[in-house]
Amino acid sequence: MSASHLSMPWAPTARAYCSPRRLIFTLALGEGVEKIPARSAVRAFGLDPASETGHGAVDRVLRIPGENIAIARLHDAAVGQDSFDMVEHASGLSRTYVATFSDIVRLDETVDALRQLGVVTAASMDYFVTAADAGMTPATPSPDDLWPWERVGADAARALEAGDPAVTVAVLDTGAAMRHAELVGRVGAGFDAVDFAQSELGSGMELVGDFGERDTDPDEGRNPHGTACLAIIGGQGRNMPAGLTRTNSLMPVRVLASAAKPGRREERVVGLGALSDIDYAIKRSVDLGAKVLNCSFGTAESDLLPDDPKPHEATTSYALARGTVMVAASGNSGKTERYYPAAADDVIAVGSHGREGAASPFSTKGDHVDLSAPGERVLCPSIDGYHRVTGTSFAAPFVAGAAALIVARARKMARPMTSAKVRDLLVASCDPWSGTAPEGSGQGTLNIPRALSMLDQQMALSTTLNHPDPQSADARSASHGT
Repeated sequence: MSASHLSMPWAPTARAYCSPRRLIFTLALGEGVEKIPARSAVRAFGLDPASETGHGAVDRVLRIPGENIAIARLHDAAVGQDSFDMVEHASGLSRTYVATFSDIVRLDETVDALRQLGVVTAASMDYFVTAADAGMTPATPSPDDLWPWERVGADAARALEAGDPAVTVAVLDTGAAMRHAELVGRVGAGFDAVDFAQSELGSGMELVGDFGERDTDPDEGRNPHGTACLAIIGGQGRNMPAGLTRTNSLMPVRVLASAAKPGRREERVVGLGALSDIDYAIKRSVDLGAKVLNCSFGTAESDLLPDDPKPHEATTSYALARGTVMVAASGNSGKTERYYPAAADDVIAVGSHGREGAASPFSTKGDHVDLSAPGERVLCPSIDGYHRVTGTSFAAPFVAGAAALIVARARKMARPMTSAKVRDLLVASCDPWSGTAPEGSGQGTLNIPRALSMLDQQMALSTTLNHPDPQSADARSASHGT
């Protein structure tokens, strides 16, 4: 689960690879260009992208690699085509653009030049990221497969809280095998945000199946990564344990295309996505009403250039400002390092533990990791059958499911929950580690019924403090000013 190492026509000094034809830049507040159409409108309605921004210095820099440039705004407005609100303006999303070049060019120098301009607040190459699992093996379901759900207290949690269809969980991943028995009747409308071509990958990876066009169909026929995450959160429970919530709505969002090494497409398929597509999907999911986002992918900070912005920095800030709870996998490197979006402020970063409650050796560590959840040999649906999966990618949806139940329960009491509040509750209620966990593994392991009970206690205390019994001595004393 890291920035992808592909065989590209060229490579900058960063360890990660990126599109050789596309870069992203953000203009300063008040300098956005309304005449530049959104990329979604270019794709859906055939609008012509712009060839220049109208900012002379910016346009001169963009022409250095080549004259044939297509410029489009990355994001749509939450309401209306161009009616961005203050949150969108403040986060910079209303003035973020994608410049696509007709030929393969060197973009690192162009990005450096853009960063020197006062009218540009951020610029970066469009990196690729993978969501590779730590292991997938075909499986026949057995009673031994109950342990992850028993470990987090799934049955007791469902008895306390059934969930709420008004609270939607968006799973940003490889899409979903919509026909699988574990998902039929459980997943709602989603969308496909993948928007890049084979020519942007060089010779290192080969795209497989559906790619290159945004549409409303997140169906996936090759990579079960997203299908597994969806089933953990809210699957039907046909031949595996039921998902943590049977009521909350599920939104599958395809941000990762299926890719394989040339000639090995039958052996191993991984999820592969561009940061710009993921950013588009984060904002669009929030604008469509998702209250919880599960992100089982990440980019290592060490893979980037020193002056690169942190991946998903603006869209994560936007989601949190809208009150969305963000959950992300910490990574599978086994090192102490920072992956994004897991390392972003107020994103709930999830590590992995095994059956006995010990931290998984592959789980990425750091002081930003909040807690751990089952991530070793977890039974999940594949495209057609079942398999056991390993990785923090599959620990994260246990926490996302818990977050969905917490938000649903609080909503019934008319109490809004932020990502920070949900994180603090999950950390305060988690079980202590079985034995000594490596430093940076989080505060403990997920305990959902305890989190829900603690939420009840907090809400009851808040109600008492805000509405004291008028007959109580304290209330009478307060009324007389004593």
